[in-house]
Amino acid sequence: MSKLYVIAIGGSGTRVLKSLVMLMASGFKAETEKIVPMIIDTDVNNGDLEYFRKIVRCYRDINQKLYSDAPTDLFLDGFFRTKIDLPKELNISGSEYGTLANMIDYLSMNAKGQHTTKGLVDLLFSQKNRDMNLEKGFLGTPSVGSIVLRDVVESRGFKEFTQDFKPGDRIFIISSIFGGTGAAGFPLLLNIFRDPESNINNSQYIRDAIIGGISLQPYFDVDVEKFIKGDSAIDGNTFIPKTKAALAYYEKYLAQNLNALFFTGDSRRSNYENNDGGEQQRNPANFIEFISALSVLKFLKYEKGAKSREELSAPLKFFEFGISEDTAEVNLTHLGTKKDEIVKQLIKFQYLSVYVTNYMKEALQDKHMAWTNVLKVPSNFASQDITKSLSQFVSCFYYQWVSQMKKEHHGRKFVPFNLKIANDVDVAKDHNQSVYLNIESNDLFQLANSIPALNKSNFFKKDKIDFDEKLNSIVDDISKDESLQNFEIRLIALLCKGVDEIYKERFLN
Repeated sequence: MSKLYVIAIGGSGTRVLKSLVMLMASGFKAETEKIVPMIIDTDVNNGDLEYFRKIVRCYRDINQKLYSDAPTDLFLDGFFRTKIDLPKELNISGSEYGTLANMIDYLSMNAKGQHTTKGLVDLLFSQKNRDMNLEKGFLGTPSVGSIVLRDVVESRGFKEFTQDFKPGDRIFIISSIFGGTGAAGFPLLLNIFRDPESNINNSQYIRDAIIGGISLQPYFDVDVEKFIKGDSAIDGNTFIPKTKAALAYYEKYLAQNLNALFFTGDSRRSNYENNDGGEQQRNPANFIEFISALSVLKFLKYEKGAKSREELSAPLKFFEFGISEDTAEVNLTHLGTKKDEIVKQLIKFQYLSVYVTNYMKEALQDKHMAWTNVLKVPSNFASQDITKSLSQFVSCFYYQWVSQMKKEHHGRKFVPFNLKIANDVDVAKDHNQSVYLNIESNDLFQLANSIPALNKSNFFKKDKIDFDEKLNSIVDDISKDESLQNFEIRLIALLCKGVDEIYKERFLN
């Protein structure tokens, strides 16, 4: 199978990658051998990037421990199944340059006889642009970004990417269209990839590759007063004009270089703090970023038999996403029915997550539990790395991700699940704190908002969803399956099948 290189440019790009990892954890089937995330951001110290590094490391640890010895065609829709590489960071620290003037040696141009060049720089860049400190990115100024990002192709990570690129591999670029880094980086990369005179490694393979991308149109606003007072370089009032200008440029100059272009955006925008970057750049997860991550999976399925752009039925197709109702509060019913993959996989992973955080520890301590005895679960399994990693991913990253998308500062909240958070944590500000759920037996019927699970309770008997009862009932079949070679494979097979059986019984009957 081929690889998918996902290039995330700027802060929005990294946050879309975060949502993509959550989709892969949820068991969405990716039509690729593995996903190779690549990040371009001069703000190398921003909080969103550091948080993403932690998420990927935890995901990879789970994937490797569960599937390292699994056949490639086994459990293609299993939780944490898709391989995701550690991100290749093509970042060029803006602190190395200081300002744009320093980078281009602006003050020495007259002495070097470069009067014409200096005049052109004066025409294209204001003094404010020339004196802009690049340490925290391009701060919504694509013209500055287009100069600095040229150096990305000289980075070690970019050269490794081009050296590893094979025929049939695909490229997907994620960028916002209303900022600085993303708006500058998207067209720059496309021109490099398609340039017939390019001297990058495997230039012919890359030139022939199927390339897609998504442009995020404005979906959040920032505090304009901070810009007016001079406390921030980002002016939210320019988001729409910059979007219009970029779209006009893309239509004229980029169309011939792309094969699939996706658009997302939202008129119901979130309100974020106006931070220039750095460690304080920790924006909460957003519904638009989640939808943008789905476009990556759509791209993989787009004419999946085609290995090069010459094999496509059309040179370029455009895609947009819409929900069934323009509402300020979105739940799973707005995305599809119970038979649709997006609804099914998210609900199944939510049930798995609740089992991992609220029930599995007690099951592992029960010496008479059938499934643990049949699988011969090690006595110290609760303290092993795989158990800790699963718990960390769910409580520190996944629950946080879901919680952040339903916060009040979002113009359009995404509320797929009923999260009864037990500990007092502000998920909008503290991304690193674990989230604990106060889930009682009856809550298991109402985990998915607006999609209740079948409850068979009546006057004579109270029904309940019993995870361990279901696992006990299927564990013998799992243990007898000769294709499951080791304990880790049997464990994930049991969990996947158990949750799948619960979904079929409670949501499809």
